[in-house]
Amino acid sequence: GELRKTRAALTAVYPIGPFVPIQATGPLITVHDSTVDAGMGIGHHPHRYNERLFYIEQGQLDHDDALNHITGHMGPGDVGQFTEGRRGMVHSEWNHGDVDTLAYILVYTTDPVPAETAFHVLRDADAPRHEEGAGVRTKELVGPRSPLRVNGDIRLFTESRLEPAATLTLELGAGEGGLASVREGGVRIDDRDDLAPGGTLVAPPADESRIVRLWAQEPSRLVRVVHGPGHGFVRADPAPGWRAST
Repeated sequence: GELRKTRAALTAVYPIGPFVPIQATGPLITVHDSTVDAGMGIGHHPHRYNERLFYIEQGQLDHDDALNHITGHMGPGDVGQFTEGRRGMVHSEWNHGDVDTLAYILVYTTDPVPAETAFHVLRDADAPRHEEGAGVRTKELVGPRSPLRVNGDIRLFTESRLEPAATLTLELGAGEGGLASVREGGVRIDDRDDLAPGGTLVAPPADESRIVRLWAQEPSRLVRVVHGPGHGFVRADPAPGWRAST
């Protein structure tokens, strides 16, 4: 169900979004991997109402919101928080570095929509780390340990590094959904299915609580998201009246 879109300077791979069968899960309306070529970028374009998180896995991006006169910089390991607000933004993201930038991006609806447009960065050094289990080292980007406060129903956003044979658990309570994406290595899901780099497990919101176990077949790196019920699980056109932009 993934789609790869390419244009000058940018390659994006979508497991969730308006171009693929899974158009939303919970509050998430777009999830994608983006590669921004060194010395290139994305020109100014508008967004409104939603919020975005850019997790910079490699490289850097410079933010320029021409509408609100807001600028900023994201480096390796940083998370950029783009709050579009009621006014919206007209932003450009540019890679002024000498290596390609890899960014993992979440886009989610906000309810209520924040009045103000804003841009904040959680620096790599300020993201808390902890030993989540044997052979599992987790960096918390959004969650109870993290200082980053988001304006959508994103309850957990982490990056974990797993040693071979270590297990990462995706715990979902009643009404919650989530996803896990393999960034490096490979995992087995509940002793059944294998997930390779770039693969995404999507667990839609459900009434009952669930636990999904991801077993590392080799040294691996994963990102994980837990979210609230949001829009449920959407495999068709978005419902009328959504304040959604991509």
